[in-house]
Amino acid sequence: MNRADHRRSADRISSRARRALVSWPGVVASARIEAVDLSKSFAGVPLFGGVSFLLDRGVLAVTGPNGSGKTTLLKILASLMRPSTGTVRVESEGRELSRDERRSRVGWSGPDLAFYPELTAEQNLAFFRRAAGFASERHDLRTRLAAVGLDGSGTAVEHFSTGMRQRLRIAFSFLLDPDVVLLDEPMAGLDADGREAVHRAVASAARRGPVIAAATDLEDLPPADEVLEIRGRETVSGKPKP
Repeated sequence: MNRADHRRSADRISSRARRALVSWPGVVASARIEAVDLSKSFAGVPLFGGVSFLLDRGVLAVTGPNGSGKTTLLKILASLMRPSTGTVRVESEGRELSRDERRSRVGWSGPDLAFYPELTAEQNLAFFRRAAGFASERHDLRTRLAAVGLDGSGTAVEHFSTGMRQRLRIAFSFLLDPDVVLLDEPMAGLDADGREAVHRAVASAARRGPVIAAATDLEDLPPADEVLEIRGRETVSGKPKP
């Protein structure tokens, strides 16, 4: 396929994605994320293909069986990995962000996200904010931790339970006030209170911009506006079932 044919194909995919665009009435989007015909292969073996969507606000749930490529897809969207084919575009306030800009403007949380065990939750968040060039105010950090049900000032992370570590991962994903939020298995290890805290945090973020959350089962994700199911080389999108 030559460059012109590829561009026409991408335009057709973008048109289909735009018809599924999630928007909130009366609110102007400040950010959007678009995937155009993404695929990923390892050592020549296809993992997934044909992933296309456009999201400017709300929650997109990504589901699929174990090993289908959900985590890989989120890492591609976060610029932590490159796709085999296809493109990712993130716009903020009408301007397309570069790949390097996306690293700091896209919030990410996943099972492999680790923290400094000897530091408290508050100290960890303060360190990562300063490393990214942001001011770190104690009141702001404690407010962010309280939003996910954590008191981050007194206990080192090495003494955290599985659920507490997961709450900290969720707080980290919102740490830099990102334009887009990506959550991999956001409910893993959480009790009922923790799941409710994540629901509230995601609902608040989804009113401002795109949130993409991935899990094997839809029941393990916050309420979604759209669902994207990965089925190998094909993907199926639609509204969640009532």
